[in-house]
Amino acid sequence: MPKSIVYFQPVDNSRDKVRVAHSFKNLIKISGLLNDFKKGELVPIKMHLGEKGNTGHVGAKAAKVAIDKIKSVAAKPFITETNVLYQGSRVNAVDHLMLASVHGFDPVTLGAPVIISDGFWGENAMDVKIDKKHFESVNIARPVMYFDSIVSIAHVTGHMLTGVAASLKNMGMGLASRTGKLKQHSNIKPHVKVENCTFCKRCIKHCPVEAIIEKDEKAFIKQDACIGCAECISVCKFGAIADDYGEDAKVLSEKMVEYAYGVLLNIKKKVFFNFALHITKNCDCMAKDEPFIVDDIGIFASSDPVACDKAAADMVVQRASEDIFKKVYPQADFYMNQLIYAQSIGLGKMDYELVIAL
Repeated sequence: MPKSIVYFQPVDNSRDKVRVAHSFKNLIKISGLLNDFKKGELVPIKMHLGEKGNTGHVGAKAAKVAIDKIKSVAAKPFITETNVLYQGSRVNAVDHLMLASVHGFDPVTLGAPVIISDGFWGENAMDVKIDKKHFESVNIARPVMYFDSIVSIAHVTGHMLTGVAASLKNMGMGLASRTGKLKQHSNIKPHVKVENCTFCKRCIKHCPVEAIIEKDEKAFIKQDACIGCAECISVCKFGAIADDYGEDAKVLSEKMVEYAYGVLLNIKKKVFFNFALHITKNCDCMAKDEPFIVDDIGIFASSDPVACDKAAADMVVQRASEDIFKKVYPQADFYMNQLIYAQSIGLGKMDYELVIAL
């Protein structure tokens, strides 16, 4: 069985946005993956637009490179994203679009619009039948069912629940409806380690469903109300909130992969770009400028999301001279929980051939 082709463009300075854009343009040219769009075809580009205060997300200058290439054949690209579960600037389409504009994602700058595919509050969604281990059907943004093609631009980072966030997460979590996101997180139930809790109330403030209360002068999570979004874990400064992970994280990763399967099920042309630049411990939902956990590596491209994620993760580990993802999140096994399962249900292949774009 032939290996999947993954193209790779080295980039060693993510702070130089002009150079990043030039490198991305070269990768697009060498790979040819953005050729063959039809005149007038609507081409969605799925990418994370960055939480307020986040500086690591893939920027508008890079997005414009893909947009310009797609427009060169008179196709009609647009940026698309969905709303989030947790409280913040991306919980509804109005605030989400305003933040996107602040980050440079606006029609005047890009020459293409930004569309929040699941509607104002995440209500524009539908079920897609998949008949997999965890789900008979998945609830995704309704417009996805009308996509003939998709271009994924993902930022490679660590992730507190899945180990690594890249193309599979960009599809599976990124194009799920809010209901779909909740179903993926439903088995994650954090608990408070009372010996570490200072009752600073940050977790109470940030919980999107008011599931955290005071009990004996400590935070307490009501399990029947918790939606498993893990926002409390990310905001706690004292390591006072934890999860059993293990099986929980494994199940979440598999659920996310099944959602990616549902998203991509009926799409004919698929292109995946992984930006292994400004690689941080957490994903771009963190509203802050996080430090790098490994030096910049480059950009990966493939028509196979599994191969693209595997190649990016392999090179991050190689550059770090250790499994840096496992080091920062010992509870999450990226290879076992995402790639092998994704391969097993036919999303792609872990075996790849790397083609250097120079």
